[in-house]
Amino acid sequence: MEKLYGGLDIHKEKLAGCIMDRDGNITREHTFPSSKKAIERFLCDIPSSGITIAIEACGMWRGTYKILTDMGYEVKLANPKKTHDIACKKKTDRVDAKILADLLRTKYLPEVWIPDEQTLKFRDLARHKSSLTRLKTQVQCKIKSYLLRKGVKYGKLWNEKTLSTLAEEDQDIQNLINVYNSLKEEEKEVMKRIKQIARNRKETTLLMSMPGIAEFSSLMILAEIGDIQRFRSPKELVSYAGLCRGIYQSASTERSVRNTAVNKWLKWIIYECSGRAIMLDQRFQQYFYPIQKRKGANTARRATARKMLTIIWYMLTNKETYRAS
Repeated sequence: MEKLYGGLDIHKEKLAGCIMDRDGNITREHTFPSSKKAIERFLCDIPSSGITIAIEACGMWRGTYKILTDMGYEVKLANPKKTHDIACKKKTDRVDAKILADLLRTKYLPEVWIPDEQTLKFRDLARHKSSLTRLKTQVQCKIKSYLLRKGVKYGKLWNEKTLSTLAEEDQDIQNLINVYNSLKEEEKEVMKRIKQIARNRKETTLLMSMPGIAEFSSLMILAEIGDIQRFRSPKELVSYAGLCRGIYQSASTERSVRNTAVNKWLKWIIYECSGRAIMLDQRFQQYFYPIQKRKGANTARRATARKMLTIIWYMLTNKETYRAS
């Protein structure tokens, strides 16, 4: 059977599908509900060995990917930013199924790595914990703002005794305190699971040997990096985290540009860890302060984060613990 190339444009309620042959002729094109039965009908009479399907790495890709892989089809995941840039050059802002299929057929599809199930679970857990912490902080700010508006003076605000007293004295703030307590308990439960995983995995205990990295940060770093073998050098890992500026080059023209197609979670967590590492480790202090003197604290902090990622690449590649020099 002739090799076919498919593209699926994923929406909340529906999917748009397009199938092409190797010459670019459209053999099938439909819009159908986002369900397993509808996908089976769209791909009927096409064996799994006869087609490769491209989908975009949007927020809803996992469900469609699981359905297709369970059915035995080969699926390629496309980088949304790079795919959109290519689509714009084709004089259309819309990345649709036809473009995905065509890029796959011509071998121009900008692919991204697809994590395994365990890596995805670790990512979800670490990101969930981070989201809970951010929500808790927002509620804390709202409680403080409310007290300032009412002219209420407070000392150590976040102990249970103070909060329960505030809730009894002011019914209007009770709901906010209940939300805060609920988020705090959920965060504790998630953190307990993270610690259990981090302390029982070789890679996370290895990462925790580096100053500035603890249970939560080690699990998030490991989950966001995934398989270290997919990065051929420390520079590729640093670029993936967006800690170096991109280069635009055309003939003799060259300028630095902001790299937006990066892993923002990895960038955030390694930047947070770098601040702690500077306080704890003399090696990072000797690296940070000369750069800070010349170029400022932000540049020095970013440089320290790059250095940490470079060391992490060697640690995970060689399966070695951190060695202070």
